[in-house]
Amino acid sequence: MTLRTFVVGTSLATLMALSISAARAIPAAAQSQSQSKQQSSDAMTVSGKVTSIGSDHKSLSLEVTGGSTMQFVLDQSTQMQGRVSTGTNATVQYQKKDDGTLLALMIAPQNSSDNNSGDPR
Repeated sequence: MTLRTFVVGTSLATLMALSISAARAIPAAAQSQSQSKQQSSDAMTVSGKVTSIGSDHKSLSLEVTGGSTMQFVLDQSTQMQGRVSTGTNATVQYQKKDDGTLLALMIAPQNSSDNNSGDPR
């Protein structure tokens, strides 16, 4: 009977330890989701013509209204909503990072009717 009591007690102690560690992990995940939602709420959007894409595909330049050019940084979280190349009219949703760089969150080509290319395709 003492062996059975020992086994049951050890099992309960292990279960409690796992429950505590799992409970600590949940707030971290919730905090991560909260930060993600906050980042997307700080996002800005701009449209223009893609003038260059970095050879490493980690940067993009966009010529916006008035002829000014905006430089964006792309990372593993940047979402591409279609094929974008130099000369493509695109919309970029971005966020200004603490270091002043502009992180592209989402890049989407504008449909062909918005391109004003004169090509009916």
